[in-house]
Amino acid sequence: MFNRLLIKQIILFIIISSISFSQTGKLNVGFDIDDTTLYSERAFVVAPKTETGRTDYSWINTHDKEYSLLIDPVITLINYFRANGHEVFFITARPGPNGDSVAVFLSKNLNFDVKVDSNLFFSPKEYVNGFKYTTKHCVMEKLGIDIYYGDSDTDIIAAIKADVHPVRIVRSNASIKEYSGNYFGNTNDGESSDAPFKKKDLKLFYKAKVGIFGESIYPITWKP
Repeated sequence: MFNRLLIKQIILFIIISSISFSQTGKLNVGFDIDDTTLYSERAFVVAPKTETGRTDYSWINTHDKEYSLLIDPVITLINYFRANGHEVFFITARPGPNGDSVAVFLSKNLNFDVKVDSNLFFSPKEYVNGFKYTTKHCVMEKLGIDIYYGDSDTDIIAAIKADVHPVRIVRSNASIKEYSGNYFGNTNDGESSDAPFKKKDLKLFYKAKVGIFGESIYPITWKP
């Protein structure tokens, strides 16, 4: 009898605790890094290649201070969330080598502590049957992210997979020239089935403030 009563009390406590926590209104807000928090296009252009011919992310992670700029409207948004008691996390598709350098750079420029595997997570893409897919949704689920801000199609897809509200940060025109293939499809080539949108089509999405995946579009204007 005692054990049953104790079990009931424990269950009741867990239920009350979970309801209380879910009703606090505190948000876990996630941000992508490249072309969302930082304008890092130049770093990717000048970065060396690895022996396999891929971008050397260990080099990029140590050179933000020379080549990356803060995207001011997004920094204002980050400060807004933190000033109102919400938690901010950074989830990037960059691989993790020398990731502590990214944490140091963000900490110095954002004026709060950013630490790897605490509020900064590296979640590189994986190849499946020749296609490259995001893995960010796995991190979002573990962290309980409520909103995720990102610039790329894969950012939006990851948020949808994790049942997180996706918000598209509009890239600068300079970045579109370099990364057109990951922005509503390839907006420089409207001839193929996997890239049906042209640059003029983007204006329709921006005007509607809703993207191809149904995501919200955050209407910022920023020039590097």
